[in-house]
Amino acid sequence: MHPDSKRPTVEYIDPIISAEIPNINEEPELYSLVSEFMIHGPCGAENMNCPCMVDRQCSKNFPKQFCNHSSVDNNGYPLYMRRNNGYFVEKSGVKLDNRNVVPYNKYLLKRYQAHINVEWCNQGSSIKYLFKYINKGPDRATVAVDINTDSHQEKVVDEIKDYYDCRYLSACEASWRIFKYDVHYRYPSVMRLPFHLPNQQQLIYAADDDIDDVLEQPSVAASMFTSWMECNKINKDARKLTYVEFPTKFVWKANHKLWKPRKIGRSIGRIHSVSPKLGEIYFLRILLNKVKGPKSFEEIRTVNGEEFPTFRDACYALGLLDDDKEYVEAIKEASHSGSGFYLRFLFATMLMSDSLGRPEFVWENTWQLLSDGILYNQQRTLKSPGLTLNEDQLKNLTLFEIEQILLRNNTSLKNYNKMPYPDTDMVSSSTNRLITEELDYDIPILKKEFDRMFHALTNEQRNIFIDIMTTVNDKKGGVFLCMDMVEQAKPFFGRRYLQQLDVKVI
Repeated sequence: MHPDSKRPTVEYIDPIISAEIPNINEEPELYSLVSEFMIHGPCGAENMNCPCMVDRQCSKNFPKQFCNHSSVDNNGYPLYMRRNNGYFVEKSGVKLDNRNVVPYNKYLLKRYQAHINVEWCNQGSSIKYLFKYINKGPDRATVAVDINTDSHQEKVVDEIKDYYDCRYLSACEASWRIFKYDVHYRYPSVMRLPFHLPNQQQLIYAADDDIDDVLEQPSVAASMFTSWMECNKINKDARKLTYVEFPTKFVWKANHKLWKPRKIGRSIGRIHSVSPKLGEIYFLRILLNKVKGPKSFEEIRTVNGEEFPTFRDACYALGLLDDDKEYVEAIKEASHSGSGFYLRFLFATMLMSDSLGRPEFVWENTWQLLSDGILYNQQRTLKSPGLTLNEDQLKNLTLFEIEQILLRNNTSLKNYNKMPYPDTDMVSSSTNRLITEELDYDIPILKKEFDRMFHALTNEQRNIFIDIMTTVNDKKGGVFLCMDMVEQAKPFFGRRYLQQLDVKVI
């Protein structure tokens, strides 16, 4: 991503995306379009039969909260400006305000006059979702062809003939393709860089080719990887680049199996991931991200003039394997494109490979990445969009997920020294909606409200409160009966005890 597009401030959101009802006098056309296309609902108590209602709650989390300014929450998701300015739209006899507006772009809404939801996507998880959505394949439809026959004859079912796995093209997609518009494009181009151990490059040949003739061809020994080292022998500029950096300055000519200096365009290189279980080729990949301009395999594993027998030994000589840093880097690199489940599976694979010298070190440096998706899954499971989890809860649930992967492979976290083990009682309480919601406090707000209402107590109430809290803090038993002449004061007075206990428990 271009530096100018990385993590822009929230000031970029408001000029592009709006989540408010416009002024009917200043923008009557936009007001009409928003009213017709961009208002969600009514749903909830006003319309329990709305399609968005699941278990008596709106699955789209409407209505939203009022917000005076656009901001980004701790997870990187935007909170759009939804001011309580009194503007509303009446639908089905229900007044809907800015809390029910689906985010939109003013220009696109006026241009196409249709429901177009525009969201701010500026985080790694958004990119992961987009690639997952694209790669899952097109919409598909199942079609069964049935031929009318005499009802007295036994119907012969030919599943192969009658079943077709078809691709479904909607009207808009069909029109797009008829006009030959671009389906997709990618910039800059990403070049996949293969690599291999000595004499283990892939060969492609026809089924009727003679194997001896194939092996005698000069091009057999020339792969993209080996040609990179050959280019380093004759080009000084090439020796200034690592294998990953090479496509930025050179172009691969597949017909001639050689690299030539780049004259136009831009491209970036990516080395495909390798499992730590594969041994030497995994350590070769680590070296390829560090070593510049090697002319042979021997030079790749040469450090300070000393040639080492294996790529693993060369990694140790360069200090790349100290404290399992290479595994930390591997997880961080995988987090750019992999989901949370993939990262947890990768960590479990590392544990099972017995290649981690200090697994607890890797855990402490990557648990934030490994916990990706845990909070979201809990919010979905407990149907509580506003749910929050503290650090201990996130760690515990992440360890529980890793433990489940290990158990399916006949091992456990208990087999690895110094690795923490999930607390099953905490996991059980975390999956209990009532307990989780009860413990989901906003401590600063709760403390502020307590301080305000504590000062509002009378002297007699304050003395009683102090006596009760002293008994609680000293862990002594006691029974207290509080009676007040004013009925309305009882809830106010009783809430002080509960809030103080909540603050102290947290």
